[in-house]
Amino acid sequence: MKVDLEFTSGTALHMQAGAYALIHDTDDRLLLVRADNGRFYLPGGRIEPGETAGQALAREVEEECGWLVRVTDPLGEALQPIMDGAVMLRASYWRAEILGVAHEEPEHLMLWTPRAEAASRVHRAADASAILSIPG
Repeated sequence: MKVDLEFTSGTALHMQAGAYALIHDTDDRLLLVRADNGRFYLPGGRIEPGETAGQALAREVEEECGWLVRVTDPLGEALQPIMDGAVMLRASYWRAEILGVAHEEPEHLMLWTPRAEAASRVHRAADASAILSIPG
């Protein structure tokens, strides 16, 4: 999957790299997280300096959801303007599997969502495209 969304602006953009997980349960529901702003996203976030995408994704899922995960297959990447267009996010998408509980104080509310509904719930167009592109 490669999604390049159209974006034009008269100002220079800052680039940011992020990694996001598509995590399924046994009922083929997809895990979404709800941020403080009430919007739903795939679990994941920014890749910090010195981290690989897999390391960043495992750290972000642990922080956001309280779970240890194994990052498995890459699914693709997309460019997505965020922060009112001030930042261009280079998002990479990965399959991940839950291994166990890391802590019981997640940062975000989690929602297991039927796959058919997940794309319509997420805030970012690139996340929706990633959800729609994964094989059934």
